[in-house]
Amino acid sequence: MSFNKIIKHWRWLTLAALFWLIAIPYIPHEFIDLGGDSAQYIILAESLSQGKGLRMANYPGEPLSFYYPPVFPLLLYPIVYFLGRNFYIMHFLVAILGYGSLRILYLTLKQYDKQAAFPAVCLLAANWIFFLYSTNYILSDIPYLFFTSITILLSHQYIRKESALNKKGALLILGLLLTYFTRFIGITLFFGLTLLLIITRREDKFKKLLFIGAVFAAACAFWNAAKSLQPAQAHSHFRQLFLIDPYAPEKGSLFANPIYFILRFAQGAEYYYRLFADIFSLSILKASTATKECLSGFVFGLTFLGLWHKFRENKECVIHYYFIFYFLLIIYWPFREGVRFIVPILPFIFFYFLAGLKNILSFLRKRFSLPAFYLFAGTLFVFAVLNLKQVTAHVSTHNYSGLPKPHQHFILIHRWIKENLPQDGIIISRKPTITYFYTNRKAIVYPFSSKPQDIWQEAVKNKIKYILADEFSRETYFYLLPFLSQYGNKLKLLHRIGETGLFELINDDARFGEAGIS
Repeated sequence: MSFNKIIKHWRWLTLAALFWLIAIPYIPHEFIDLGGDSAQYIILAESLSQGKGLRMANYPGEPLSFYYPPVFPLLLYPIVYFLGRNFYIMHFLVAILGYGSLRILYLTLKQYDKQAAFPAVCLLAANWIFFLYSTNYILSDIPYLFFTSITILLSHQYIRKESALNKKGALLILGLLLTYFTRFIGITLFFGLTLLLIITRREDKFKKLLFIGAVFAAACAFWNAAKSLQPAQAHSHFRQLFLIDPYAPEKGSLFANPIYFILRFAQGAEYYYRLFADIFSLSILKASTATKECLSGFVFGLTFLGLWHKFRENKECVIHYYFIFYFLLIIYWPFREGVRFIVPILPFIFFYFLAGLKNILSFLRKRFSLPAFYLFAGTLFVFAVLNLKQVTAHVSTHNYSGLPKPHQHFILIHRWIKENLPQDGIIISRKPTITYFYTNRKAIVYPFSSKPQDIWQEAVKNKIKYILADEFSRETYFYLLPFLSQYGNKLKLLHRIGETGLFELINDDARFGEAGIS
């Protein structure tokens, strides 16, 4: 490559070096994620590779999967089909999509602010959250960001087209469908684009709205019609959204009292507000709790100042509407997953923050404002790199031996199960997907009920043979230990590692079979 070409493509070369030099040494070869989602995606890909379709082979009856969208398992399918459980290649696929997202995001963001686009993408590339989810997890968050980035770029191009029916429109619909069927929260991008088309003053907006809306709605209607064949999954996301606490369903629904909706919003807003200092790697400063909250307030306020400023500047940017819909939904979503749900909007948080910073610095003279902007952005980049260095030092121990003892015990007891138990016994486990993944035995989760008889009835109904009690889940202490205490005379301890135990159910009436491992 000639020197002139290097100068011309310095941004791409910088991004490539920044991402891959950090990523490649830390892509793991083994699988130690005990969250469950990663394992479920791999299980679905295995089901596809065996010609069974998108089935949850880990559950009794192997039902079709509608809770997990199909795109990510389809991406994993060729790897599983040709290479089996090659975790390194799976991680590497996610990393490729992470790097692809950086390139597409730069092309997208520079349409709206050329000065802020590249610094925003560099902050993303060096960000510890983006690094972890691009290299250490086999999850759909980075593929979702990849498809979202493409779709946003296509929407920018399509809105400016004079006709509704064109190639860009078809590609945009494909992008929307890939986004939605990678993660269902992609509906927020469709809502954002719909709102943009409604408020824009372009003459062809209703034709475009009808074209995109009709095709997207038809695809979603087909999926939901198929989902109705599995009643247990038919409205699972909708039900969870309006539960006060999905881990304690006995508390009931938000509809019981309107004040619960206000409390959910306040709790969610506070939760994500407190994360902003960590998002910007300001924890590297080792500040006190009070100072950290002030820093969170500063970056949070500047981010939304930038959003407001950019909205006033250009109302035809779909990112604004998508960002608002997405952020509101994760605020209301009852599950709190730390920074995971922030991953798809990380680049836009940095972009809006830098836009807000530019807006404040614009009060300076022009010859001072731009250097001050790049100095501030560069300082944040240094913080990100220093914080990433600490994270990578921790990730280097991210293997089995680096796990907490309760997690090690959980994995070890699964190895014992695989070597010692018959194949046909169904297991109750707090992590049924992980249990199947390590043992190839069907598993279900126990009901989250304070009544031990509910767990017993679930065991009888599903002809459960074994119960696995871990030592790290909150739900084990809340729900499973009272059951073990009340029904101890119907249980036999088969194996124990630390405080993790495997029990066999002894009940002739339920026909669980012979009690038999000594």
